[in-house]
Amino acid sequence: MDKLIFGNTELRVIDHGGQPCLTLSEVAIALYGKGGDQSDAPFDSAVRQVQKLYMRHSDEFTKTMTGMVKMQTRGGEQEVRVFSLRGAHLLGMFARTERAKQFRRAVLDVLDEQVRQGETLSAEFQRTLLEYSGKQTLASLCGKGLRQWQGQKPPLEAKLDHLASQMQQSLPLH
Repeated sequence: MDKLIFGNTELRVIDHGGQPCLTLSEVAIALYGKGGDQSDAPFDSAVRQVQKLYMRHSDEFTKTMTGMVKMQTRGGEQEVRVFSLRGAHLLGMFARTERAKQFRRAVLDVLDEQVRQGETLSAEFQRTLLEYSGKQTLASLCGKGLRQWQGQKPPLEAKLDHLASQMQQSLPLH
C-alpha cells in the first residue's frame, strides 16, 4: 500500500518496520484537513494540534504505533514522526472533529481488510501444506507414486514459500 484514500484526500503511506505508516503531517491532513501549501498557517496549526495530541497521550502509544524515521523533506533530510495505522487511529480517537470521526472508520476498514487478507493467506497456506504432506506421504508409501511426486513437489514447495512470504509481510508487528 503506497497511498490511502480518505474521502477525496490521498494520504501518502510509507513502510516502516514492515508496517504501513502515515507521517504526522499526513495524520494532520486526515484529522483536520489541509489549508493549501504546507506553509499555510491553518495547516501549520493542524500539525501543531496533532503534535499536542500525541505529546498529551504519548504514554498510550507502543513502539509499534509510532517512531522516528529519516525522510527527505523540503528542508532536506530530517527525522519525522510516523504512526502505524493503529497509532493513527488512536490519534483519531483523541481528536474531536467530524473528519476524525470519519477517519477512525476508514482506518478500521483498512485494518479489517488487512486481517481478512491475512486469514485468506493462512487458509490457503494450510490447504497447500495439507496437499503437500498428503502427496508426499502417498508417494513414500506407494513407491509407484514417487516419480509423480517428484513432478508435483517443486510447484507445491514454490507455492508454500510464496504464501509463507506473503503471510510474513502481512503480519502486524507487536
